[in-house]
Amino acid sequence: MLILAVGFSALQYQENGSVSWPSDLLRYVETHLTRQLSDPDKVWRKAADLAETLGANREGLPPPAFDIRGRVVRVADGDTVSVLDGNNKQHKVRLFGIDTPERDQPHGSLAGAALADLVDGKHVGVVVVETDSYGRKVGTLYRGSTNINRAMVTAGHAWWYAYYAPDEHPLRVAQDQARAQSRGLWAQPDPVPPWDWRRRQRQR
Repeated sequence: MLILAVGFSALQYQENGSVSWPSDLLRYVETHLTRQLSDPDKVWRKAADLAETLGANREGLPPPAFDIRGRVVRVADGDTVSVLDGNNKQHKVRLFGIDTPERDQPHGSLAGAALADLVDGKHVGVVVVETDSYGRKVGTLYRGSTNINRAMVTAGHAWWYAYYAPDEHPLRVAQDQARAQSRGLWAQPDPVPPWDWRRRQRQR
């Protein structure tokens, strides 16, 4: 390979009085690589596009497809609903990344009423994240293009459940804004997170 490079350099020098092939080769490689990287039909590019789509879904934008579609037939509390799909199968759905006050703690009934106002009897879509130990689907609930999980936090009816959803930064931002503007539960002087409330109840 070295001999071939030396020979080609000598030949080019004899013909042109200079050796330019290394820079020409580099420009060709750069141009070819750029074209390959920008080709939308390449497998890697499709993977990158998918990653961007998934990232957008996590940011709360309307997803391209739902795992569950149906009508909300029951609102159990501020973060749990039952959805009846087109096959008349009922799914219990726990809203991912948020936690609302328990029904027996301050703002608990208001949180449940707020969620009911948003989705009770409405057609919704669910992006399922997992199934929990109680058999419930855990996911993000949408009514149209509205991310209901985030709407509950934005209005001050729910906490961002950072322990289980540390990467849900839009929920953190929504919570910071709700707290700064004393919305909902943040109007209380010292609201108790529901996970602390539950722990205290167990210790009694």
